[in-house]
Amino acid sequence: MAIVLGVASSESLRDAVLAEIDDDPAMHACQVGVAAEDGVVTLTGTVESLGMKVAAERAVKRVDGVRTVANDLHVRAVAERTDTDIARDAVHRLRDSVDVPLSVQAVVRDGYITLDGTVTWMHQRAAAETAVKYLAGVKGISNDIVLCPPRS
Repeated sequence: MAIVLGVASSESLRDAVLAEIDDDPAMHACQVGVAAEDGVVTLTGTVESLGMKVAAERAVKRVDGVRTVANDLHVRAVAERTDTDIARDAVHRLRDSVDVPLSVQAVVRDGYITLDGTVTWMHQRAAAETAVKYLAGVKGISNDIVLCPPRS
């Protein structure tokens, strides 16, 4: 580990933390985001259990140079759906609806879907919203689709 003025460099500290998490059989490094600066290590991401959250914190504490840990890991409930799960379902629903043109896009954040793009007819705008509003895990929808009527 590279030492700069008695403190591990941020990059080498981050790498050491990732290696320690990866070596822990209770953890999977791909599930945890790690940021390190001045001995402060921040963990982000989603884990499957409280045990994994605690295991990640313990792994970080075993690394030389870690002074403080900010454990921002979220423990996902068994039935909780991720934004990726919702986005995957939304793209299928939008694509499978014959009334929704390809110009319509969806962005999912914290369970909320924002629809945007342009459509020619009002029924297309409504069809896009209907296609995604009943997906499991959706907390709300913002329909920002713009109506651009055909030119005569």
